[in-house]
Amino acid sequence: MPRTLLSLSLAGLMAVTTGTWAADTAERLAVLDFGALDIIAELDQRQRVAGLAKQGLPEHLSAFADEAYRDLGSLIDVDMARLASIEPDTIVISGRLSDSREALQAIAPVVQTGAKSPDDYWTGLSTEVTSLGQRLGLDAEADTALRKLREDLDASIADLPPAAEVLVVLHNDGNLVYQDHALVNGLMGLASPTLPADVERVTRGERTFTALTVKQIASMSPDLVWIIDRSAAIGQDGLDLDAFTASLGADSTLRVAKGSPRLWYLAGLGIESTRLKVQEVTQALEPALNQP
Repeated sequence: MPRTLLSLSLAGLMAVTTGTWAADTAERLAVLDFGALDIIAELDQRQRVAGLAKQGLPEHLSAFADEAYRDLGSLIDVDMARLASIEPDTIVISGRLSDSREALQAIAPVVQTGAKSPDDYWTGLSTEVTSLGQRLGLDAEADTALRKLREDLDASIADLPPAAEVLVVLHNDGNLVYQDHALVNGLMGLASPTLPADVERVTRGERTFTALTVKQIASMSPDLVWIIDRSAAIGQDGLDLDAFTASLGADSTLRVAKGSPRLWYLAGLGIESTRLKVQEVTQALEPALNQP
């Protein structure tokens, strides 16, 4: 039976993000979250964006690199003086800037978007789109955008075999980390292979990571190894895909592909970013599934 998203739960769609707009029709927005920027663009409200974090801007949002939009720094390091100078009605942030919330609120009211990596990707995305639509006075447009996206995603994933396995690996400064990915292994319904018994779990502060070696990755034999390159996304040396593939062994037939770094690590929960991510994975997976 073909996969579809129609049966996915929409519980929580009306959940409200932290903060309130300065007014029901806030006209000058400072947007410091690429997911929110994506949604605002999809709802055709670019004219409300006075400034944004341009450092690390994903390619699908390149129109916002125009000088018409003030450059406010990065997703984690905001130029406060420049932000104050554009006199925004509302500042939209993600959890990356939660520690700076008090300083930002001294400039303008702050709206914080939801979870950075929700366990249920579709519910998290739907909540973001619905909430922003409500706040922009575009409830119907937000609903239409969600329905169109769901139709596109259904068409993209409908023919993926239910037995397909995709191993998602985060690359960070030479380290390889396993991810049970909310979009790939959740939204798209692609199984993650069983981890070897000898994997190492590393705890740093309150976070625990599952480190992987090349040998362990090779032993799992998924249909696709999907690399999310954090290092490349933040301007550091990215993973050399050819060298990594060669390290799997001369006899390895394992298919390895890397997603667009900024899209996968920085883009957040957006409408177009979700569509593009699904397209990248399905395109990378197709050759492996068509092998005799």
